[in-house]
Order: sequence, then C-alpha cells, then structure tokens
Amino acid sequence: MVKSILVTGATGFLGRHVVRDLLRRGFKVEAKSRADGDVCDVETWKKFPATDCVIHLAGSTFVPDSWDDPSKFLQNNTLGTSLALDFCRNHEAKFVFFSTYMYSREAVMPVSEDSKLRPSNPYSLSKFFGENLCKFYSEHFGVKAVIFRPFNVYGLGQSEKFLIPSIIRQARLSDVIEVQDTKPSRDYVYVEDLLAALNCAITTDIELEVMNIGTGRSYSVLELIETLGIVSNRKFKIRSAMIERQSEIMHTQADNSRAREILNWEPQWSLKSGLKVLWNNDSGINFES
Repeated sequence: MVKSILVTGATGFLGRHVVRDLLRRGFKVEAKSRADGDVCDVETWKKFPATDCVIHLAGSTFVPDSWDDPSKFLQNNTLGTSLALDFCRNHEAKFVFFSTYMYSREAVMPVSEDSKLRPSNPYSLSKFFGENLCKFYSEHFGVKAVIFRPFNVYGLGQSEKFLIPSIIRQARLSDVIEVQDTKPSRDYVYVEDLLAALNCAITTDIELEVMNIGTGRSYSVLELIETLGIVSNRKFKIRSAMIERQSEIMHTQADNSRAREILNWEPQWSLKSGLKVLWNNDSGINFES
C-alpha cells in the first residue's frame, strides 16, 4: 500500500497541482525541485529519502524549445528518468512516468496505446527513450511502472507560453486574439481529470502499463476560441498567421478505453467547464483548496 510519495519537478505547473492533490488525499509527500539538486546527478538521488512511490515530473517540457537545444532535452529527460528508476529499484518503490503524445502523423483517431510510435520532435523522442527505460526496469528489475501519455493538459497556473493561457491572456486585454494557426485540433484534458487518473494509478496494483489520458474529444484552435467566447459571453476577432509549426501533427484524439478499464477512471471535465474555471480565476492556482 502506497503511503509515502516522492515527487520530482514539484514546483512546475503539473508538479504543484500533483503535490497539492496528494496532500489533500492524505499521502506523505516529499516535494523535490531544482533547489534540492539536479535529478541528472546520481548524488542528488542519494540524498532523497526512501519512499513507496516516485512520480517523476522533472525535466524539460516546452516542445518548441526542444528544437533549439535537442541534446539538453535528451539528457534531462532520459538520464534523469534512468536515475529515478534506479532509485525505485533500490527502494522497491512504484514508478509513475509522465510521457507524452508520440504517435505517428498517420495514426487513426482516436488513437490507442498500441498504435505505431513515431516521435515528431526532440521532446517526444526523449520521452520515447524514457518509456523504454521504464519497460526495461520493469522487465529486468521488477520495478512496477505506470506510464501516462497525457494529451494536452491545461489548468490554473500554466505558463502563457502554452496555447490556452495565451489565448485567455489575450482575451482579457482585447477582443482580438492572435494565433499561429487555427486548424490544429487537440484533445484538451483538464488537470483535475489527470489528477484523478493519477490517484487511481497510485492506488491500483499495476506491474507495467501504458495509458492514454485524454477526454476522447478533440477541438481545433478555432473551436477552442469559440468555446471561450461562449464561456466569457464575448465575440472575438481571430487573427491567424496560418503558419504550420515544424513537424506539426494536425489532429490528436485519445482512445482512453485502457485507462477507463484498468483504473476505473472517467474524465469529468468538458472543455467548456475547464475554460470557465480559468476565465473566472485570474490569480493563478489556489493552494488552499
């Protein structure tokens, strides 16, 4: 039974939500950030206390930056994962790895976990290596590992470098919203649904599983802005450069049936309900709730 949990990357967008949620659920939490050491340094892991479970969130995450410094992403997201798994092996701890979308551009939607993998950027490539490390440590060292492939997670406190916070910031200032392209569609999963899935994964006895975490519904950038218009009772003028990002995947949609079956989990938040929370809260994440 998992009672104590060590969280790396605890001060990032997702890490703060995870730590808050775990504490609320009564777990003993060791929240680790860069201030506690570099997770790519073996000496850092020697200082960490024994635990029942490691949730590994530390690493580089912003996809466009991965093209500027691919070696940094590969090192941070692969070596750090390897050391985290070694820590779990030594302490007989469960491991929860947050991967990413890495299916081929030709994948049929909704896409299942068994679909062909083809990382489309250095960030997803680093996560591909991380997943294979999880499988290796599970098969050869008996580490219990849960691999999440979250689709597009959003929520309070997310950096404005990401699409939804950027659009909301613009909407607060003007009726004009500028985006790079209105056509790409994504499966947007509200952070509270991801936290619910994480709790199920922690409390379910799993040897090794890979699971998509998404809603099963996809929205284009245009539909996203239109939904925000409904939530805010506003009508926005959209300006798009119509520029396709490097190696852009135009459509993603999760087949989440495996997570539903194994975790007995069901997404509860619609895009409209999630955007409503963000629109009505302009002060960031509330850690008291």
